[in-house]
Amino acid sequence: PPSSGVTVTNPGSQSSTVGTAVSLQVQASSTNSGALTYSASGLPTGLSINSSTGVISGTPTTAGTYSTTVTVKDSTGATGTATFTWTVSTSGGGGGCTSTQLLANPGFESGNTGWTASSGVITNDTGEAAHGGSYKAWMDGYGTSHTDTLSQSVTIPAGCKATLSFYLHIDTAESGSTAYDKLTVTAGSKTLATYSNANAASGYALKTFDLSSLAGQTVTLKFNGVEDTSLQTSFVVDDTSLTTG
Repeated sequence: PPSSGVTVTNPGSQSSTVGTAVSLQVQASSTNSGALTYSASGLPTGLSINSSTGVISGTPTTAGTYSTTVTVKDSTGATGTATFTWTVSTSGGGGGCTSTQLLANPGFESGNTGWTASSGVITNDTGEAAHGGSYKAWMDGYGTSHTDTLSQSVTIPAGCKATLSFYLHIDTAESGSTAYDKLTVTAGSKTLATYSNANAASGYALKTFDLSSLAGQTVTLKFNGVEDTSLQTSFVVDDTSLTTG
């Protein structure tokens, strides 16, 4: 090594997979005292380097071959570099994720098939219009203290992007902006959204959520509607979809 300067140990060629978190410690030393500062160029999309510890971490999002250069500077301004190739591939030997809809009975037309629901939730009752077909999931709407649930367990393939979408209609006899009746949407331990009577509107609205962070896990998608003691609020869900791609 130079008598006064920085030496960076080349980590060699790196291989990673889209959607799989990585952590790589860059090793460096200096003949001078003081802290080292790390930077990098050409990192795979989704990765970053900690300027004080030299740890490259994150989750790659884009496949490709990257020429990565790490630069380390010491307290005197002396620098050292190391350049290496970083290859990011999709899962499944480069085949990537095919676009697949993962939910069973996404439009509820087959009744309770695929879903676990409170009594009467999945219905073709004409009191609330479906978004498509004749069945939908109608939670609450009783005007009394009541809880309805709707859930389905689903496995999101590792390394895949995943998008949840559903159509939601809320109508209510409540008034004002105070949330008396609430619908909470969760995926595993992750709360995606909470809606209430204050969100009531005519017609259906499309709701979309990115579940890519849950890839490689089996999670329960759950809608939980809780109504207070008076003035009904109906939470109506239809045409759900959980797609990979």
